[in-house]
Amino acid sequence: MSERQQMPHSYNSEKGLLTNILLDTEKLYSIDLQPQEFYNEKHQCLFAEIQKHSNEYPNWDTVTLYEHLDKNAKLIDVGGVTYYMELQDGIASSLNTSHYAKVIREQSQLRDEIRTYREALEKGFSGVSVSDGVISKLMGKPIEVKHSIDNIVNTWRDAQKGNRTCIPTPYEAIDRQTGGIKQGMVTIFTGRSKSGKSMFLSHWYNYLGQKNIPIMVVPLEDKYDVTIKRMAGNLGSFNVSELDAGGRYQMNRSNFNKYEYYATQDKEIDDAQEILKTVSKYPVHFYDRKVTPSQLRGVAIRYKKRYDIQAMFIDGAKDLLRPSGKYGDVGFDEEISQQLCAIAEELNIAVVSVHHLTKISEFDRINVNHIRGSGNIVGDARAVYALQSMGIETLLADKGYSPKYDDNGNLTTRIFECLVNNHGGVGMKALDADLNRCQFYESQKQ
Repeated sequence: MSERQQMPHSYNSEKGLLTNILLDTEKLYSIDLQPQEFYNEKHQCLFAEIQKHSNEYPNWDTVTLYEHLDKNAKLIDVGGVTYYMELQDGIASSLNTSHYAKVIREQSQLRDEIRTYREALEKGFSGVSVSDGVISKLMGKPIEVKHSIDNIVNTWRDAQKGNRTCIPTPYEAIDRQTGGIKQGMVTIFTGRSKSGKSMFLSHWYNYLGQKNIPIMVVPLEDKYDVTIKRMAGNLGSFNVSELDAGGRYQMNRSNFNKYEYYATQDKEIDDAQEILKTVSKYPVHFYDRKVTPSQLRGVAIRYKKRYDIQAMFIDGAKDLLRPSGKYGDVGFDEEISQQLCAIAEELNIAVVSVHHLTKISEFDRINVNHIRGSGNIVGDARAVYALQSMGIETLLADKGYSPKYDDNGNLTTRIFECLVNNHGGVGMKALDADLNRCQFYESQKQ
């Protein structure tokens, strides 16, 4: 028998898993496997093509996958049309999906171990030591796990020196008060409609990008184009809306009662283009297609493996796709919350989820009870931050700040505030905002 035939594998588990995925595409996002973990070459190829196709078309089905395989000349590689149809002749089962994935991984790991042992034997016969350390290195995993307090003490040493051990906000003072945004946990970010939440996030993305911290951004409300333009506007301090409109109205210098329209200049567009190029090079990775919570979990796993993301920002968690025929409002909120917590814990990344508010008086300062779906979402989150934009004049005055207003009498001062924190203190930072240019400046006390 050949080496490949001797290797442990489960043809039926591989076939069963692929059948389950083809009959219920949602099941793809409940597992974490790589194509190379399959033993059968046609199964390897089909699973790889499913992953590619689902990345491009989250709402894919067997018809669109067939077209993808045909277009890319992969039908023969996956066993041909007959085998592709045979895989769809079965009954999908969530229980079997998890079992099949477990068996496939175990068999793959056994094959890896066999290869490791064979390599170790070859090294031994050639006179090279095959101690536990060598075998452990070949296997890529420790033979035994030892817990140590050294990592904890090292983080304390780093904090003592001013080095942050978290995902930072743009404001160091708040991070010192709160401990920053923790990895492995979900943090909620909220604010009133039109308060500048998404613009503030763009400001935050730039800050992390400049620090070379890889993140994943899921802008469900505003999509990639709007978000990256805001990032450029923030970095270059220019008015994106004027560029989008092709120009601006300005007061006539000789007649103050008359406004004239001035078209955008080529230099303004050229300068903005250079800024766009700069922000596009940051390690900020976008995914702006609407997906279900479980699909988002699968996408996050891939981005973690591909880019080693340290945080994921979801701008508009309410806009995640509701699985067909499932959940009332409360049940869907719970599903979102559970999946976000699983993403944070499994990948050890910070998840910052933007949530909207219930009806709130214009005189009220935001608290956690104003967050839509707060029963499930706030209970599962470890911290809640808000961009306060109304009902804060008294607080600003008490803190020694002078509120600022625009020409129409609208408050332009904001407060970036940590409302709840289960792993540290709370804090706030007063900011003067110029939303036309996506700018947030630290307010100066009187």
